[in-house]
Amino acid sequence: MTRLSAHLAVCGGASVHLYTYPDRSPILTLTTGDVTVTIVMSKTDLDTSAMRFARELADAVTRFAEDCQRFTTTTDGPAGSASDYATADGSASTSDSAPRSAGRSRALRAA
Repeated sequence: MTRLSAHLAVCGGASVHLYTYPDRSPILTLTTGDVTVTIVMSKTDLDTSAMRFARELADAVTRFAEDCQRFTTTTDGPAGSASDYATADGSASTSDSAPRSAGRSRALRAA
């Protein structure tokens, strides 16, 4: 098996997009600089192992954000809290430059 390891530095133009569809599994993309990482699983691949991976990914991302947050806390309070990236209805904000898809897209863009 060949493994690829890459350092993805998060820059001002970095973004995360989640595309959801009524008739297929979601697509998650992370773009930073000239690199895009796409995570997708076909409906037939959504077994116990795939669902465990998806839950572990969600848990790791939550812990990553929490740990990053502790480095951005100032005397005026936390900078860049998760609520800064949500719309009034609680959904994630979507950038005008986000790629379009047949499904719904939720995007977060780094400051």
